[in-house]
Amino acid sequence: MSKSSVVSGKVIPLFLNSRTPQNGIVQEVLNYWESLRHGRLVPKRSEIDPRALQRSLNYTFILEAHAPDNIRFRLVGSRLCDCMGIEMRGMPAYAMMQMDARNRYNQMLQTALARPEILDLQLSPTARMVLLPMAGEDNIVSRFLGCVNVDSHHADFPTRFDIRSVAKTRIIAAKSIGPKFLELAESQKPFTPDRKKATFGKPPFLRIVK
Repeated sequence: MSKSSVVSGKVIPLFLNSRTPQNGIVQEVLNYWESLRHGRLVPKRSEIDPRALQRSLNYTFILEAHAPDNIRFRLVGSRLCDCMGIEMRGMPAYAMMQMDARNRYNQMLQTALARPEILDLQLSPTARMVLLPMAGEDNIVSRFLGCVNVDSHHADFPTRFDIRSVAKTRIIAAKSIGPKFLELAESQKPFTPDRKKATFGKPPFLRIVK
């Protein structure tokens, strides 16, 4: 993953800017998503285990693209439904936004799937949304793991969000950027496995000696 965000044409280190995930639900979701990648572009939807997101589950959702312009909620945390005042499952992704922000939001989602990138939105009423692309079993990037860090007891809820600002982070599979780093690095010694460690050869067996 490219560790920078594009904000108003500027490139800023992802983990040093003001949108850096702090301790809390956003950090938990982001760390979990990153742990599932294993050097790939994005993880698969089937790899998500709700038990790993206990703290953030009520504020987490999954979006699924049935078509580029038809992205809907597949799963939604109960606290987010409280913020919206309705059951969001099956609703269009833009249903969480105010009317004048829906086209912009929908376009951002389509772009983030076509050219995988993390979306980090600052919303009004005060909230933060992070959207993390995922693939289906066909390896097509067609889903998002999302999280909204919001106070569901805020006096303005239920309501719809407006977009205050957006930070985008382009995702690059670890394997694809390896050679670029090697070209600039010092000469590397070939990796030699520890011969003392167990190997995955034939299974052990007992020999009977007569």
